[in-house]
Amino acid sequence: MSELRSDVVGVAVTCAVCHQRKAPRGRSAPAAASYCDWDCPGYTQEPHAGSLWPGESEEAFGYPVSDVGTRKVAPPRAAGDGR
Repeated sequence: MSELRSDVVGVAVTCAVCHQRKAPRGRSAPAAASYCDWDCPGYTQEPHAGSLWPGESEEAFGYPVSDVGTRKVAPPRAAGDGR
């Protein structure tokens, strides 16, 4: 099994139909929040949502994810790294 990536994070994806932010696939949104989901015909259209919330890393999620709805960021620096 490969290591989980700390430098791959979710991004906000906006629905082209309802213009709301898409909820990540397979993830529950807070009850009071309003996200585009399976009830909207645009949820399954491009741009596609990934499995991560915006800013959440694959490592924090705890499972490997595809590159859909993600972007690479600079890897976190180790404590004491003077760069």
